[in-house]
Amino acid sequence: MISIISPVYNMEKYLEDCIKSILSQDYADFEVLFVNDGSSDSTLEILRKYEQQDSRIRVFDKINEGQGVARNYALQFAKGDYVLYLDPDDWLEEGALRKIYNKFQEDNYDVIFFNAYRYYQETGVRNPYRFIDCFYTRFKNHVFNSENAADILFETNGLCFKAYNKDFLVNNNIKYTATKYIEDSEFFIRVVLAAKKMVCMDEFIYNYRIHKTSSSSTTHQNIDIFEKTFYICEKIFIEYYTKETNQVLLSSFLKNRIAQLFYHYNNVNNDNKKEFYNMMRRIFVHIKKTYGLQYVCDTTLKFRMKNVLKYNYEFYRFNKKLISLKCAINCYLDI
Repeated sequence: MISIISPVYNMEKYLEDCIKSILSQDYADFEVLFVNDGSSDSTLEILRKYEQQDSRIRVFDKINEGQGVARNYALQFAKGDYVLYLDPDDWLEEGALRKIYNKFQEDNYDVIFFNAYRYYQETGVRNPYRFIDCFYTRFKNHVFNSENAADILFETNGLCFKAYNKDFLVNNNIKYTATKYIEDSEFFIRVVLAAKKMVCMDEFIYNYRIHKTSSSSTTHQNIDIFEKTFYICEKIFIEYYTKETNQVLLSSFLKNRIAQLFYHYNNVNNDNKKEFYNMMRRIFVHIKKTYGLQYVCDTTLKFRMKNVLKYNYEFYRFNKKLISLKCAINCYLDI
């Protein structure tokens, strides 16, 4: 059985599209665990309606504690051999579950990676997102893990673009953090470090809806969460590998975490950019003192880091075009 886990908070607008995409699958041996995470709209009523119509749908109602807590809560009740996390504003492609099931039958994989479509709600445009290319180009249908994919291990953050062996999650005690934002970072780090058998399935399985209220588009004002997440992920990483053990893996980890910070900096609203910038600087000082910039192998990220370390926020803000030009000039230089 495949257990589909979906935390739901105020998703009355998109929820039925998600449910219908599940119920229309040609593979019937599944269950859906919806966790109503304290919704204030008609989400719970919609869920109860479908729960009464199909015994494979199970609805849990709890106070709002965030997606991570909701996913952890559902996993303890999951009966399936395999787990798929599906956000309630997204939906599955036709035949998705059968393809996932068939792939798991090839071997006792820990994690299966697959591709997705990005759907932009405002424009109605849907584009293929080849999420797995960095792995598929190198390994095709062969197994990879932290040893043979060390240099690219942390390239693909999305938690919903993977299917998981439930025994792997349970035996390794892999859970989500209790924070309400970027809660998937710890989960992602734990998964790719612990998994011994990861594999790619070059299929488009998932439709990822991007809209103003989606978690990936939300501007977060609690800068502390981003800083704490870095150090928590760093601690998890060090539990598995120290820099003396695997320098390639360390470089891959730092590259991912630094890239994530710059990505979120660009999405933070202007009122909070200075605070976020100063938070990045603190982390970059820590990286420089603890590891040295030689482990940040991406020259573009290294150049941007050096500018954050060198300049104050006002200079960085008003000279961003100049910095971008310098970055372009130096992107192939070892600085």
